[in-house]
Amino acid sequence: MREGTPGQDRTGYRSQRGVQALCLADGAGSATHSDIGAQAVVDAGCSLLVENFETFASEADGAGVKQHLLHTLRNKLEQVASRHDVEPGALACTFLCVAVSAEQFIGAHIGDGVIGYQKDGALRVVSRPDNGEFANRTTFVTSPDAASSMRLFRGQLTGISGFVLMSDGAGESLYNPRTGELAPACAKLITSVGLASGHRKNSAHRKRLRRFTEVPLRNATRDDCAVAIFGR
Repeated sequence: MREGTPGQDRTGYRSQRGVQALCLADGAGSATHSDIGAQAVVDAGCSLLVENFETFASEADGAGVKQHLLHTLRNKLEQVASRHDVEPGALACTFLCVAVSAEQFIGAHIGDGVIGYQKDGALRVVSRPDNGEFANRTTFVTSPDAASSMRLFRGQLTGISGFVLMSDGAGESLYNPRTGELAPACAKLITSVGLASGHRKNSAHRKRLRRFTEVPLRNATRDDCAVAIFGR
C-alpha cells in the first residue's frame, strides 16, 4: 500500500469429491512477477491435490510424490512465464499446502512460512520455516534445491481439529521462532472457522477474520500477510 505495488502472498482453496485442498504461496520480493507466480502455484497445487489425493496419501514412495508435485508446479510456472515473456525465476515463490479427505491428511512445504495444527486441544507445528543459514533467505519452487528441501507429511486426522498455514509476514505475529511454538490466537482462528456455518463464512464471520488480518497481523510487520485456515 505504501509503495503502490501488488501484494505477493496468495491463498487458494478447492473442494472436490470429498477432498479439500488449501494452498498458500509467498512471492519472492526480488522476483519481478512473483505475485503472478504465487497465484499460479496455489491454483495448480489445489487442482493437483484434489485430483490425486488417494494416490498421494497411499503411495509408499514419498520422494516420488514430492517429484510429482514439484514437476506440476514448475510446469505451471513455465507456462505462465512464457505467456508473460519472462524467465520462470521471475515468478519465484514459496509453497505450502494441506489437503484432507475422510480421516487422512497430506501436506507439503517449500520455503519459509509455517504449517501447524491443533490436535487434542494442543497447538503443534508441522513444518517450520526453511531459511537455511540466513533469516532473509529461503527456498522457492524455482530453486535448484527445491526437491531436496521440500517437506512432505501425511497422517490420520484423529484428534485434529484444524490446520493453519501462514506466510512469514503473518508468522511474525502467529509464530515464535525462538521457541518454535504457534501463538494461542491460532487455536482461536481454527475454532472460529470450524464452528462457522456456511452462511456465516460469507458474512459477519468473514468480516471478523478480515479485520483480524488487516489490523493486528498487518500492523505487526512490514511484510505481506497471508493466513489459510482449516477448521473441522
